[in-house]
Amino acid sequence: MKIKCILAAITLSVIINNIPVSIGAEELKEAELNNPQAAISITSDFLYNLQKYTGFNCFIDFLAETTIKALLKLKTRAKEVSVDLKLYSAFDLFKKKARYLKIRAEKLFVKGVPIKEFVLVTNDPISFKKKRVAVPLGISTSLKVDLQNITEVLNNLPKWKEVFKELDLPIPPFGYTKISVSDIKIMISETGLVEAETKIKSLVNPDSEPLNMKFKGNLALADKKIVINNLESEVEDIFTKDSDVGMSFSQFLEDLINPVFSFHKIERNGLTIDKINLSFDKDNVSLEINSRLLPKEPVETK
Repeated sequence: MKIKCILAAITLSVIINNIPVSIGAEELKEAELNNPQAAISITSDFLYNLQKYTGFNCFIDFLAETTIKALLKLKTRAKEVSVDLKLYSAFDLFKKKARYLKIRAEKLFVKGVPIKEFVLVTNDPISFKKKRVAVPLGISTSLKVDLQNITEVLNNLPKWKEVFKELDLPIPPFGYTKISVSDIKIMISETGLVEAETKIKSLVNPDSEPLNMKFKGNLALADKKIVINNLESEVEDIFTKDSDVGMSFSQFLEDLINPVFSFHKIERNGLTIDKINLSFDKDNVSLEINSRLLPKEPVETK
């Protein structure tokens, strides 16, 4: 039991230190010929075969996959998680080296945002050193958000909460008044058209009746950012979307809420995003992301 606990602790440490995920020596040589970046020093043939035929590799593989599943369920409240981890050997995993990892999770939450499906696949051999990859690692990620949950998704974005807490609403010809926005209901079509309805309430006169505001625009990608463009807005009994005041407020609102989400925020600690694809169908908003983890650049000495 003590040995199992030690192994579990080591494996968990590896995972927490960002190893998304260890082939014999002959297989590795072939991989290196096809991909020079994949030159990772691994356990010798003797030790590899010893671990393989004693069942130690299978045990550690099972333990690592089970730990990853448990960790993801704990962190994301996922309903279903499957993990496919390919080892070089158990010893190599302890040294933060692995061949391949695929994670698939369903009905999970990431920072309060409900995700219908999440898939992560590594495209290169994995080797970590001091919490950074030792060689470049390609990663393909895809996720789906149910359109029925999109109101909950956007209402849970910290930026939207901050933006709509207090706004300047134009009241011609009297200037502006401070308002708060609540109860936002959002619909997104399979073409990416966003339509929203919300209640606005005066912060200057809290006893006044709330007013209805509507806005619509197109959800799109721009410079690694999700934005709503071509925004039009109108407020009941105040202005229409085609009025000068309406167009001015729409531009103000568009500048305020965009970007809805910026992927530049997660490009840190060696993570670089190369390509993002945004698509829609009648039920889902889907994102496909190709990214790379890069080694830490050596410090130049003079």
